[in-house]
Amino acid sequence: MINLSPVSSMTLLKVLSVFHTSHLRFTGILLVCMLLSGRGSAQFEHKLFSSNMIAEGKVHYGFIYAQHLEMELFNAHFPSFEFTIQQITYGKHKWERDYNYPLIGLTFFYSGLGSNPSLGKAYALMPFINFPLYKHKNLMVGFRLALGLGYLTKPFDRINNYKNLAIGSHFNAAVNLLFEARYRINYFVTFTTGISLQHFSNGSLKLPNYGLNVPLLNVGVALRPFKANQNIDDRFYAPTDPYEAIIYKTMEFNIGVLLGYKNMQAVFGQNFTVFHLYENTFFRISKKSKFGFGIDFSYDPSQLKILEKSGVTVDNKYSIIRPGLNGAYQLVMSRVGFIFNLGCYLGGKEKSNGPLYEKLAFQYNFSKDFFATVMLKVHWGRADYIGWGLGYKFDVKYGKKTIR
Repeated sequence: MINLSPVSSMTLLKVLSVFHTSHLRFTGILLVCMLLSGRGSAQFEHKLFSSNMIAEGKVHYGFIYAQHLEMELFNAHFPSFEFTIQQITYGKHKWERDYNYPLIGLTFFYSGLGSNPSLGKAYALMPFINFPLYKHKNLMVGFRLALGLGYLTKPFDRINNYKNLAIGSHFNAAVNLLFEARYRINYFVTFTTGISLQHFSNGSLKLPNYGLNVPLLNVGVALRPFKANQNIDDRFYAPTDPYEAIIYKTMEFNIGVLLGYKNMQAVFGQNFTVFHLYENTFFRISKKSKFGFGIDFSYDPSQLKILEKSGVTVDNKYSIIRPGLNGAYQLVMSRVGFIFNLGCYLGGKEKSNGPLYEKLAFQYNFSKDFFATVMLKVHWGRADYIGWGLGYKFDVKYGKKTIR
C-alpha cells in the first residue's frame, strides 16, 4: 500500500475533481499517478510535516505567438497571474532521490489574453513537477513541467463567435513549460523569476484547433509559513554500504494499441475514430533515461474525406494506413514514463500533414507486464489527435556486467 500524506491526498482530490470531462479524465488520472506513484521501503517511510509546504504567487507578462496566419488578429501583450501550492520532496520514494528532490504541487493560472472579445479569458489548473537542474547554496535553477485542464470562456462558434479560429471547445488540455531561478532570501521567503510557455489545445477533439501558445516572463515570491520540525532530518538517503552485484543488460519492448477521436463536425459534418498500433524498443542508459526506436501504423478515416475534398479518388480505404519509423526517448519516474517520439512516415496515400510527425505520451505501468497510456500525435506543432490505449511490455537480456 502507498501511504499518502495529507498534502498528497488533498492534491489528489483536487486533481480528480477537475478532470471530470470524459475525454480528459484518463489523462488526469495518469498525471496523478505520476505525482504519487512509487513504493517507499519501510526504512524511508516517515510522516510528512507541514514545514515542507510552500505558497507562491507569480506575475507573468507575455504575448500570443501567431504560429498560423489566421492567428495574427489576436496579437497583443498582456499580464497573467499564477498561484501555486507546492511541497518539497524528502526522498520518501526512490524517484525523488533520483531526481534530486523536486518540488511537486498544483498551480492555478489566469490570463485575460489581451482582452480580445473573440478569445475571452483563460483559466487552468495544473499539477506539476519542478526538477532541479542546478543547486548551489541558496540558488536553484529548475525546469517545471505542468499538465492539467484549461477552460476558455469564448471558444469558436460559427454563428456567435466565428472569428475565434484558435480553439473550438471550452475545456482543453493546459500545458506549461517553465525554466526558472529560485533564490532563497531566508528560510521563509524565496524570490523566483523565469521564462515559460503556456499552451492550450484540445488535441483536435473538436475543430478548429490551432491552439494558443503564450510565451511569458515572470517574477514571483514564495512563502514557507511554518518552521521545520527539528526532530526530523531534511533528507532521507539510501544506504551506501559496499556491495557486489551482476546486472544484466536488457532490451525493453513496448507494444500498444490506441484509439483516438476527432470531432470534425465544423469541417465535414461528422466525427472520426483513429486507430494507432505501435511498438517501442528501449535500451536503459541510466536510472532516469531510456533511448531506442519505434515503428507504428495509424489509420485515420478523416483522411479519406480530405482526399475526396482535394479531388483524389480513393479505391481502397486501407491505402491511407500510414506506417512510420521513429526515434524514441523515455524519461522514467517510478511506474510512470514520459515518452517522446520523432519519426518519418514510410507510406500512405494522404500527404497533407507532411512526412514528419511527433508523439508525446504518458505511460503508467500498472503491473510488471501491462501499461496504460495517453498519447498526443503532432505534425510540426499542430495537434492531430489524442489517443487512449493499453499495452504489453517485456524484457530480453543480452549481456551482463558486475558492479562493485
